Amino acid sequence: MKEPDKNTRRRGDVLIDNIYDATIRIIREVGYSNLTFKQIAQNAKTSRTVLYRRWTTTFDLIREIMLYKSALALDGDLIDKIEDTGSLRSDLLRLLTLYQRFYTGVGTEVMNAFLFEMSQNSEKMAGIKSGETGKKIADIKAGAMEKNILVMKKVLRLAKARGDKLKEVDDMTLLLPFDLIRMENLLREVVDTKRLELLVDEILLPVFKV
Repeated sequence: MKEPDKNTRRRGDVLIDNIYDATIRIIREVGYSNLTFKQIAQNAKTSRTVLYRRWTTTFDLIREIMLYKSALALDGDLIDKIEDTGSLRSDLLRLLTLYQRFYTGVGTEVMNAFLFEMSQNSEKMAGIKSGETGKKIADIKAGAMEKNILVMKKVLRLAKARGDKLKEVDDMTLLLPFDLIRMENLLREVVDTKRLELLVDEILLPVFKV
């Protein structure tokens, strides 16, 4: 029986997984700003042509990795996981727990790379498009913010339905829970339940509840 050719090109999910893994490995070694398709192709044992067929820029690849890993981590959309747990405190704690699970599932390397692009000034972002979706990075940022705002509006809507008295806040304040998780992960190696409870009790409840 003829043995399989060891040089046979890998296709489908196996190749994509190798590309994802190679990308994360290279970011860990040299940083996102030094990431190139040439390095990824060499590390994943494929060609740059294969990469360019699917992704126009390294940001497109990073974004796809983030979306894939977040779907695995949450098993769906974040907003669909928000439910009435009986109190605003427990609802907020559930939100932080879910978002931390998302952050951990995606991984520090990918999240930091994605957030780096999101943090660039508007003029720079206005001239860069995501090849995968055809949207500008600025539009992707706006869409992500809007999704998070809708999640927090759902949390507060549940609280109001229970009769909780809430403060009037603007949309930027609604993004606070997500900003906190991002900052915590930048500053700490481990963000555990005790830390999440502290964030809820010392910061979020005073901000949102009368």
